[in-house]
Amino acid sequence: MPVKKIRTEDVEVGMFVSSLDRPWSETPFLFQGFPVREKAEIEELEKLCRHVYIMVPDEEIELSDVTPNKSGAAYRNIVGRKRYQVTKSAQEEVHAVRRSHEEISILIREIEAALIDDKEIDLPEVTKSIEFMVDSIERNPDAYIWLTRIKKFDSTIYKDALSASVWATTLGRELGLARDKLNALCMGTLFMDIGKTVLPNKLLNQTERLTDDEWALMKTHVEQGVRILSEKDGIPDDVLEIVRTHHERLDGSGYPAALRGDEIPLLGQIGGIVDFYVSVTLPRPYSKAVSPSNAIFMMYQQQGRHFSELLVRNFIHALSTYPTGSLVELSSGEVGIVISQNPGLRLKPNVVLILDPDKTPYGSYPIINLADYSPGHTGNPINIVKTIVDGDYDIRVEELAF
Repeated sequence: MPVKKIRTEDVEVGMFVSSLDRPWSETPFLFQGFPVREKAEIEELEKLCRHVYIMVPDEEIELSDVTPNKSGAAYRNIVGRKRYQVTKSAQEEVHAVRRSHEEISILIREIEAALIDDKEIDLPEVTKSIEFMVDSIERNPDAYIWLTRIKKFDSTIYKDALSASVWATTLGRELGLARDKLNALCMGTLFMDIGKTVLPNKLLNQTERLTDDEWALMKTHVEQGVRILSEKDGIPDDVLEIVRTHHERLDGSGYPAALRGDEIPLLGQIGGIVDFYVSVTLPRPYSKAVSPSNAIFMMYQQQGRHFSELLVRNFIHALSTYPTGSLVELSSGEVGIVISQNPGLRLKPNVVLILDPDKTPYGSYPIINLADYSPGHTGNPINIVKTIVDGDYDIRVEELAF
C-alpha cells in the first residue's frame, strides 16, 4: 500500500499513520502504525511531530487481499454485514447482567464436571446462556469484559474460557458479523480448550518449561476437544471448526494440521488471536502476565505472519487503546483499572481509582472520567502514562472488592 508524507495539521480521522518523524519509543502511542480514531490523537500528533506518513488509501483494506481464493468469498459474505451501536452505558449493562455472568461462570464449571464424568452437556442451557451473553456484548461489550476481568475463578481453564469467549464475541461485533456467527464464536471459544480437561493436572500446572514429550501431549488437547464435542449431539460445525483450528497459524507454523493462509477458517483465526491475547495477559503457573499494551505490540509484530493483518487491526480497535479491565498508571501518580470506554475518546476512558499518588490504597473506589478529571481542580488534564500488570504495586485485581 503506498505511503504519503503529510503535515500533522492535515491529518484527519480515518487515516492510517504508518510512520512518524521521530522514534515511536519517544511517544505515548503503544504500537507502530495505528488508525486515527479521534481528534485527541491528532492533537497529540501535532504536539509531537511536524509531519507523519500515512497509508493511501487510508484504512480501506480489500478483504480478498487477506483471505484470497475461495475463502475470500466466504470472508466477504460474513464480514461487515451489520454495524453494531452501543445502546446502554457500561454501568447500566453491568447492573443488568451481573447475575447472568455469575450463572455462566457456574455453568462452565458444570460443563467441565460433566465432561470429566462422561455425562451429557445441557446444550439448551448452554445455548440460552450464550444468547444472553451475546445480547449483552451487542449492547455494550464493556460490561462482560469488566465482570470477567474482576471475577475470581478457581481454575485458569474457566478464566481463560470465559475471557476468550468475551473477547472473541467483541471482535466479531467489531467486524460486523451476523448474529449466528457471533453465537458460534461465543460457544466455540468457550469450548476451545475443553480437551485440556482430560490432560493430567500436573501437566497443566507445571511451572517449568515443558519437555518435548510433554509439549507433544499438551498439543493433543485440540484433537481431544474435537473428539469430546463430536460425540455430543447438536454441536454446530462452526464450533467444531474453531476448536479444531484455533492453534493454526497463517504461515503454517501452527498445529495440529499445519494449515496455511486461507485454509484456516475465519472463526478459527479469530479464536487463535483471542487465545493468544488471553494466554499472555492472564497469569500462568509458568510465566508472569504481560500488560495489554505489550500484548498488543506482540500481536502487531505477528500480523501477516501468524495472524491476519485485518483481524489484528480490528482486534486492536475492539480493545481500544487502553482495554477495559486493564490496570493503568496516571500522570497524577494514581493507579486504577479501566472500567469502560468513552465512545470517540479512546485515550480518555473511565477509570476506577485504586491507589492515590503516594501509592496508598483509596478507602473506596472512586470512578473518574479522564475526559474531565482534574484532581484538586487545577485545570491540568490527567492522562494515562502506561498500562501495568497484576502484581505491580501489590495489586491483585481478583482480590479487590468491587
